Amino acid sequence: MTLNWGTGIAAAYLTFALATSGFVAFAIRRPVLLVRSDYYADSLKEDQHLAARRNALSLGRAAGVTTNGRDGIHISIPPDQAVDARGAVTLYRASDPAADRTIEMAVDRTGEQDLHVGEVVRGAWLVQVRWSAGGREYDIEQPIVLK
Repeated sequence: MTLNWGTGIAAAYLTFALATSGFVAFAIRRPVLLVRSDYYADSLKEDQHLAARRNALSLGRAAGVTTNGRDGIHISIPPDQAVDARGAVTLYRASDPAADRTIEMAVDRTGEQDLHVGEVVRGAWLVQVRWSAGGREYDIEQPIVLK
């Protein structure tokens, strides 16, 4: 067999086809992890989320999320909202959707709530606090790292 232009083009095409087929086989075997199972329905509510974030920003430092870095997360909202506040705290882990946790918001009379998160995986998390009080929606997102 002699090496000429036709053989070279055929070898290049065959190499490309094998590489593409190998990548397709690899991609088909990979699991598809969506950020949320209802991401499309949630995206339709994006304007409401933005309004809730603006509402939370207008509260200033009265509303926030802090952590001790190990096993505790502290949630605070204004004390005047504590009586009728209803909402949830979501611990979102981008690298593992199965690790996400949602906890009912249960602040005390001063608007404070301490969460013990010693059982969750160490690393980067996004704490999402969403609540309603006085007919308005509020939304805070705070990245934290648990060591």
